[in-house]
Amino acid sequence: MKIDWHTKDIEETAKTLKTNISTGLSTEEAQKRLQKYGPNELEEKKKASPIVIFLEQFNDVLIWILLFAVLISIIRGESFDAIVIGIILLINAILGFVQHFRAEKALEALKALAAPTATVIRQKEVEIKTAEVVPGDIILLEAGDKIPADARLIETAALQAQESSLTGESAPVNKTTNTLDEAQLPVSERKNIIFTGTSISRGRARAIIVATGKDTEMGKIASLIETRKEPTPLQKELKSVGVRIGLAIVLIAI
Repeated sequence: MKIDWHTKDIEETAKTLKTNISTGLSTEEAQKRLQKYGPNELEEKKKASPIVIFLEQFNDVLIWILLFAVLISIIRGESFDAIVIGIILLINAILGFVQHFRAEKALEALKALAAPTATVIRQKEVEIKTAEVVPGDIILLEAGDKIPADARLIETAALQAQESSLTGESAPVNKTTNTLDEAQLPVSERKNIIFTGTSISRGRARAIIVATGKDTEMGKIASLIETRKEPTPLQKELKSVGVRIGLAIVLIAI
């Protein structure tokens, strides 16, 4: 269930996450939550080799029809037609490969934004690996720190965050602990929330972790990059041409 944490006051946030603002989670409870929610990191799927990625661009029935057309053109001695269709298929494969390559680079850039460690309160102040942070953890932050996960602010002192990696805003953003009323606020206007992949540019803060890994705003972006396979205009046109060629072959066969 999606929770608009920026509309929850501090006490309600702590109660929902079953944590103590002063002492945080126990080590045992933190381990249970780590098992439940998984590591606080972006999921990394096994990468295919560049050759495999390139060949995958030809793994389409309509592309096969066009390759068959190239073969027929060569057999009939119509080299010009074969060359034209071959060039179109090659361009399509290159565009698909580049699109896939850019998506992988974007994911690597997102992962590079992660902080290596985080300071949390677990009965006492301890430094842990960012991957071990769980919802309900109380984190401590100061100027220069990278934010390890999405968190609801509970204490601030002249706090500003640099959120350009997430929102595109170049200027640091003033943060507050005040509860916000409007549920459907864009990320850039959730002033009482700090986000993974961003950093503290000024001041100090204490906050409750509300989302980790793929459930963070940065994690959602990474999921979109991995799952979205929007066809290029050329791919759409090739599909249309392939359908027409396929229908023509069927009609001729009949």
